[in-house]
Amino acid sequence: MAGSEAAPRDRLSLGRAVGQGWALWLAGFLALAGGLSLLLNPGADLRLVRWLVGLFLAGWGVLRLVHAARASRRDRTWLILSGLASLVAGIVVVAWPAITVTALVYILVVGGLSLAAVDLVGAVVNRRRDPGWWLYLLRGLGTLLLVVVLLAWPDQTLGVVRVLVAVLLILWGAATMGEAYGSPIRDNAYRRQLDQEVRRVI
Repeated sequence: MAGSEAAPRDRLSLGRAVGQGWALWLAGFLALAGGLSLLLNPGADLRLVRWLVGLFLAGWGVLRLVHAARASRRDRTWLILSGLASLVAGIVVVAWPAITVTALVYILVVGGLSLAAVDLVGAVVNRRRDPGWWLYLLRGLGTLLLVVVLLAWPDQTLGVVRVLVAVLLILWGAATMGEAYGSPIRDNAYRRQLDQEVRRVI
């Protein structure tokens, strides 16, 4: 059965690698689609922005928490804290139908900081063992820049928030699809393992 064999140390089993790859592709595509829909729809109201932000933050919070379950002990604390912060922020946004633009901005700041923190810490810690560390670095820096712009913008209207949210979603969608493209399933060791399992099934 695929993924039933123990994987080498620091390496996901085949089944988990495939699942992680598909989860990243799906999350990246949905974020990218949501960002483009906001960018190309200047008449988007606060309700649409609220739902996209809420689902994005909640979804990434869940993915962080799932990732924390198999992460090393030194990475687990950051992942759990950022996952919980993103999940709670997403739930608050979705469950608050009368949210104002100002409240949405501050929730975005909290969620954005939690997402950026994990990416930046992960990029620094894993730069020697993860060839895709630069993706986390760029995504973390980009997210941090958007948070700073949100805080420093003198007139935080719905139009400004819509554009910044769109850029955030597009940034995360593109970077996540890049992460999925370089996921472990593309590694030659995984391909050899898959070939062996297919031959056993045949």
